[in-house]
Amino acid sequence: MEKQTPKKFHFTKQMKIGLAVVLVLCIGCGLVYLDTAYGSGKIRSLFVKSSVTQNAGNASAGVLAEIPLDAGSSASFAVFDEAFLLCTKDGAKYYNSVGDQKWNDTFNMTTPTVIQEGSFMAVGDLGGKNVRVYDESGLLYNVQLEGNLSQFALNQNGYLSLLEKKDSGYEVKIYNSKGTLLKGRVEETAGVYPISTDVSDDNKSFAVSYVDTTDVYPIGRVLFFYVNPEDSENYTDSLYASAADKADEIIGTISYRSNGVLAAVSDKGVYGFKDSEEVWSYHLTNVVDYVSFQQKDRVVLTLGDALPGEEGKEEGTVCWLSSNGAEEASYVSGKDITYLSVWKDGIVLGTDHTYIGIRHTGREAWTYQATQDVTDVIPMESFSHVLVVGQDMARILDMDKYTGKVPDVPEDLVETTPEVQTDEPLPAEGETNTDATQEDGSQEGTEG
Repeated sequence: MEKQTPKKFHFTKQMKIGLAVVLVLCIGCGLVYLDTAYGSGKIRSLFVKSSVTQNAGNASAGVLAEIPLDAGSSASFAVFDEAFLLCTKDGAKYYNSVGDQKWNDTFNMTTPTVIQEGSFMAVGDLGGKNVRVYDESGLLYNVQLEGNLSQFALNQNGYLSLLEKKDSGYEVKIYNSKGTLLKGRVEETAGVYPISTDVSDDNKSFAVSYVDTTDVYPIGRVLFFYVNPEDSENYTDSLYASAADKADEIIGTISYRSNGVLAAVSDKGVYGFKDSEEVWSYHLTNVVDYVSFQQKDRVVLTLGDALPGEEGKEEGTVCWLSSNGAEEASYVSGKDITYLSVWKDGIVLGTDHTYIGIRHTGREAWTYQATQDVTDVIPMESFSHVLVVGQDMARILDMDKYTGKVPDVPEDLVETTPEVQTDEPLPAEGETNTDATQEDGSQEGTEG
């Protein structure tokens, strides 16, 4: 059964505020799915995304290992060279390598979403009430929410930012790497909605993007706040800078870069902000189908149809933007792009059931033709060793040797990994981390 891709559509400037704004937020290290009927463009970016029995595979055919998955478990992975985190609705398991389980953590989530930043991982139940943050040693802290999780992001030090949707409005929360709530900011201004958050890698500030719907056309806005009280004592609500408003634009996702600049993607452009200063911009002539901030030194975009009134690039083009906003490489697929993931050595691009590994220079490295639906294609310790995640099986393939056939493996080569517990007991399901729930920071709100 072929995967269905979202339909593409545009709305003109004559569309008025009465149109519904549907913001479905799926952050992955700053990766957002924004589906909106408000504005003249559309960003559609998908989150880059079991009893476990490891199979030794057949290296001569390019199949290095197999990991059977329970159908319907919503399995997703975070990869660190040979090590990886396997997450399902029922919990997370960390492996030093295939067959070498280090720890596991049990929970129940409806929509578990995995993000990774540096050596840290977070699993959040989008639309639910739980976020759990890990490193390679296991669970660091657990955040239990009263409202519903709309978006979350990590910095490279394990700090967590999130958006919580409550009946009264939204709240932005910032936690440190121990799960202590450092900042709680209530957003109650009518008609102004937070969309995305991120914390700087120096742990000193955080940014929030908003859409202001109080005028005839939407306004995209980015505000900057201090995290620590000692930095913010002379600023109302810790707000120390604001970027210039973007009229008739929706800024769907933001992410701090390695140089401290905040990158922001709207439906009309990509911008770099250093506090209130706009230090670079990249004009969009096409719909952005996918955007990834996974690599801290670049932004990767895939382009769809040309925007109204724009000549546009060829549909199916991939663009790499450097840390200063310059286009450093491009690749033309010639097809409708249905998948993007971005990694240290290159990107993986999906066009229906064909997946292509492409170096950051725009050069093709390998091609994989899937015979079944695939949810993720993730390079591991080398760009040619790739984890291919299907509905009921994940396989690690050597793309230099893979023949396109999965050989039968004798039963005596199949190895079942026993359950492994961490040295110290992890909090049981439903337990909350004391720091994450009792160490409250200051509660602030936007000025009307």
